[in-house]
Amino acid sequence: MWLQQLLHQRQADTPHALALRDARRDVTWSRLHRDATALAHALHPHATPGSRVVVLSANRVEVLETVFACALAGTIAVPLNPALTDHEIDGILGDIAPDCAVADGSGLARLPRLRPALPLLAADDIPNLPEGARTHPGGARPTDPVMILHTSATTGFPKGVICDHNYFQAQATSWRSEVEQQPTTTYLHTSPLCHGSITIAVNYLATASPVCVLDQFTPHEFLTAVETWQIGHTFVVPTMLKLLLESRQLPDSDLTSLTLVTHGGAPCPPHLAHQARQALGAELRTIFGITEGGGPVLSLAPDAAPEDATVPGATCAGTPMPGITARITTPQGTTAAPYEVATLHLHGPGLMRGYWNQPDATAQTITDGWLNTGDLSYQDSAGHIWIVNRRNDLILRAGQNVYPAEIEHVLRTLDSVTDAAVVPAPCPTTGQTPAAFIQNTPGSDFDEHALISHCIRHLAPYKRPTHFIPIDELPRNTLGKLLRRPLEQHAANLAQHPY
Repeated sequence: MWLQQLLHQRQADTPHALALRDARRDVTWSRLHRDATALAHALHPHATPGSRVVVLSANRVEVLETVFACALAGTIAVPLNPALTDHEIDGILGDIAPDCAVADGSGLARLPRLRPALPLLAADDIPNLPEGARTHPGGARPTDPVMILHTSATTGFPKGVICDHNYFQAQATSWRSEVEQQPTTTYLHTSPLCHGSITIAVNYLATASPVCVLDQFTPHEFLTAVETWQIGHTFVVPTMLKLLLESRQLPDSDLTSLTLVTHGGAPCPPHLAHQARQALGAELRTIFGITEGGGPVLSLAPDAAPEDATVPGATCAGTPMPGITARITTPQGTTAAPYEVATLHLHGPGLMRGYWNQPDATAQTITDGWLNTGDLSYQDSAGHIWIVNRRNDLILRAGQNVYPAEIEHVLRTLDSVTDAAVVPAPCPTTGQTPAAFIQNTPGSDFDEHALISHCIRHLAPYKRPTHFIPIDELPRNTLGKLLRRPLEQHAANLAQHPY
């Protein structure tokens, strides 16, 4: 359906225009059409319509070629994160039961250990495959699944999010209405292509904008790519912004082509956003995305001037993108009053079809067409939606809600604290109590008494952590999202030592 139509239309209209680029090769729309068709033909002996095709590869243009090939063949692409352990990949393979796989050299070495009988196609071979005429069989529908994207699993085992053609078409339409771009705008994709941000790459392809794929983010590779490939737009996570600002290469880099940096994936401190805006010379747009919701769903325009947060540590995610309806709902099912913290729900044509093999989880997440994001949020008088915390991160202490983001915000105001993460620890008297993991600024010593004093000054008694644990570096995934599960496991073993 839509992805096939996009490929055919671009190949017919602008066959010689650049579609994809990475460090190894440039791919025109004509070449993308040829490669995708050839790969779809090669998949045919192994995968029937509706079957799953694993894609285990680091970033490269062939990952996106495989997505289009699967759309042509009627199969479902399942990009996996190569950073996962064999045990984690094995669990996903057992769940999705793939019929074949496309992999880079590393993936080709790993997969036979896990699934010896799984047919494999090498990503390196895609440009050399013989031309074929395999296309989608008749009867294709907009609701046909085309991809399974796995959640980042910051708190548990990843769930497979089923994405159909409507999912990608709705997101592309929304993005085109929200973000000003031209067919000449070159987009740099910095995140792993196994992540939900792959929708942003497809958004730019939908407007015939070239998509450049960074093999792996480093400040050097990013700055060199922007300058060499004349990048206009990109998407980054806050940890990338921080690394860019620390780069010695930044002052000598020519970034005049860069006009828009969208950022998301984790809260971006206002001071970091301000510094990045000044140093990069580009506008910054905040986006809030959720894989189950079709990708980016909320957006804060570069010229927006939201009020101060009423809950310290809350992040302004902006307003719903075109086609998205948002409401904040209380546990009783009523719409929350302005500034009342409750759960964010979303409605729109691009929601996921459901979780793969998890009907109960699907039913808990989508009710009457509304997606429960699990995010505790509030809406201000101007209509901006603020993300306070994930519901799963909420600490319930003697019946009172404690938001980790608020405590983390307070702790980060100390010069000696580079970063902080707050998770629940069990408590026999209050049920749960906050435990704070502290990453100290280089050259600073861990000072528990200073931390306690600071919290006494700035937090109500029920919000104050009862544990402070030094940590060399907070655990994060490849997209900079905090991994709270290992911290929670550590906190579960702590002996009570309240102050």
